[in-house]
Amino acid sequence: MPPIPQSAVKGIVCMTVGTMVLTTHDAITKLLLDSMHAGELIVWRSLMAVPLVILLLRLEGDRLNSLKSTAPLQTFLRGFFGLVTTVLVLISFKVMPLADALAIIFSSPLMVTAMSAIFLKEPVGWRRWTATLAGFGGAILIVGPGFESVGLWALAPLGAALASALRDIVTRRLGTRDTGPSILFWTIIISLIGGLLSLPVLGMATPGAAGWGWLAATALLIVLAYRLNIAAFTLASGAIVAPIRYVSVVWAAVLGYAIWDDVPDARVILGAAIIVAAGLYIWRREAALEKRGAEHGAV
Repeated sequence: MPPIPQSAVKGIVCMTVGTMVLTTHDAITKLLLDSMHAGELIVWRSLMAVPLVILLLRLEGDRLNSLKSTAPLQTFLRGFFGLVTTVLVLISFKVMPLADALAIIFSSPLMVTAMSAIFLKEPVGWRRWTATLAGFGGAILIVGPGFESVGLWALAPLGAALASALRDIVTRRLGTRDTGPSILFWTIIISLIGGLLSLPVLGMATPGAAGWGWLAATALLIVLAYRLNIAAFTLASGAIVAPIRYVSVVWAAVLGYAIWDDVPDARVILGAAIIVAAGLYIWRREAALEKRGAEHGAV
């Protein structure tokens, strides 16, 4: 067995750490939702994250004009669906245990596969369709009993997965022409505008000392997680690092138990396992098809 390239090892480490950082951010966010509504949280976090993105840009030697978008329509649509995703994710964290919500949200790649076939006319064979339907079945297995306690709010994580998939489809359809920091910057700005629009209706309170500290932590963690994610895909192929994102479901379960004493029941564990297995299979299948296409193209 050939040794794993050093760059691939670094990519795996970056994705693993980035995934755990992002999930830790999600846990802090869930805690903050006990003292503020989603709009407030988005506003404060966005205001704190913008200077961090600019600082990151300067540390990496880029100019501020690199934040200018070369594809305004793509930027707006991606930012809009990103905002919808964020709001629904926050609602999910409010009404469900962290691990349950994230397991359902991770059905997003399955939705991307289905939408790619329907809207982009990309060929999707019966194997990936079977995996996609199985994954949806896993999500429904987790959501089902939620209707008894929180009603239609139990659909929030499925809505978040759908909005996230639409964001990815927009990116794939229109192409990615902007830099990573530019995409992150404008996504934050659009989220900030959306959060500000909620304040006249829902109001706004000034956080306490501890609240400011946790908000600063969420801003730092989300920028750090994004940068580590970019680094992971730069150092190693997507086929290697993308499946590592599912570490988030396990880490969420650990954090949920440590902070809220949440213990996933057999139904949630089974549903999460089906979603993860379906997602991993689709990634493996798409990587194999991409490799086969590259080999045919080289002939």
